[in-house]
Amino acid sequence: MCSHLRRVIYAESMLLRLLIWLAVLAPIAWWMDREQAAGRFHKVDELFLDFLIANSRERLTTPDPSTTQGEVLFVRLDPTEKNEYAGWPAQPIDWQMILNGLHEAGDAVIVIPEPLSWGKPSPDFIPALAESMVPFSSLVLGVEAQITPNVAGPAFTGGLDDVMPRFVKLSGDLERAPAFSALIAAPDEQLRRHAELGLMVEKRLPYVLREEDTFMPSVLAQALARHTHTPYATHRFVLGAGAGAYLQNGFYVPLQDNGDVVFDPHVDVPSINALDFLSGGLANALSAENQARIRAAKIIVIGTDDSTQPGVARAHAQALTGILRLPRLRVLDRLEQLILWSFTALAGLWIVLRMPRQKAITRGLLFLFLIIVMGFLGFQTTLLWFPPTIPVSLLSVSVVIGRLIGRRHAA
Repeated sequence: MCSHLRRVIYAESMLLRLLIWLAVLAPIAWWMDREQAAGRFHKVDELFLDFLIANSRERLTTPDPSTTQGEVLFVRLDPTEKNEYAGWPAQPIDWQMILNGLHEAGDAVIVIPEPLSWGKPSPDFIPALAESMVPFSSLVLGVEAQITPNVAGPAFTGGLDDVMPRFVKLSGDLERAPAFSALIAAPDEQLRRHAELGLMVEKRLPYVLREEDTFMPSVLAQALARHTHTPYATHRFVLGAGAGAYLQNGFYVPLQDNGDVVFDPHVDVPSINALDFLSGGLANALSAENQARIRAAKIIVIGTDDSTQPGVARAHAQALTGILRLPRLRVLDRLEQLILWSFTALAGLWIVLRMPRQKAITRGLLFLFLIIVMGFLGFQTTLLWFPPTIPVSLLSVSVVIGRLIGRRHAA
């Protein structure tokens, strides 16, 4: 009789703890899910992702062999052939014919790192060149900036700071970003209205440049933002340890601690000679292979390329090629996160129902450690990660409940 009574009391105690656990955890889970959807926990999730990435640099900088080749195309203007152009540097009519030949590129991002500037007054064919830019949905033009160590005071921007986008999500050691003292060359004013502007400097590839407390994107950052359709409200940039840029669709760009892009100067980029576009309306000089390359390209870089001394255009093409070949980050989708939350909640329920009160905290810490380890190992092998806020919170709440109303002693 006493044994039966004890079993009844034990069952009622278990049921009471279960009901209390459900009554507390269900509204908390609902509230946290709503808050996460509203972006309230993004800062915590971003810190967790930064931790994972800072400890997985080798994995993130190793090209993915399954990525599509030929997504970047380089259109070369060779100085050794300058007599074939209307003038040198190439004149607006030359650029107009090149861009007209790329209209089949579809939604590709067209990138011209070197400033399209010919001084004042503007030369002929500038309006025609501007008109040839209209069909492109994404066109990035370079503005040359001058980097000066220990810049004091605001930089000279010539009013272009009004049309340049800004990074709004930044973290880390931001003083490491290169500061520019002046914008020294910009595209002709008639061309700017048809394109986004990005900053460029000779002999290096920064991702952002700093002007006092303002951070502006480089040509490279603009090209990737357009390619991934990432607005600057979500385009996140980190400097210092674990430096990198986060874009949409799992794109991650590993950077040096000062924000410069690391690239292989020997990487092979498919290219087309710009003279193939200058047929003057005669028979199309583009081969079927090159026409297919244009249609397949996601990013097309155009610029001067001296084979004896590769310039800024080739550097951009090589850097973009390397970045597009890197593996992508992947976050658990909604269903996968719900499964993870369910397992975490069940672990918390086990603590509430089966663990003595004095052991609730240690068991909870053990489960928290396992969650972090699983997340770390999963990211190391597959670059798959999950926002930790909700599962950690569900388990923590369960630990508190178990510490307050769990079993009084071990069976």
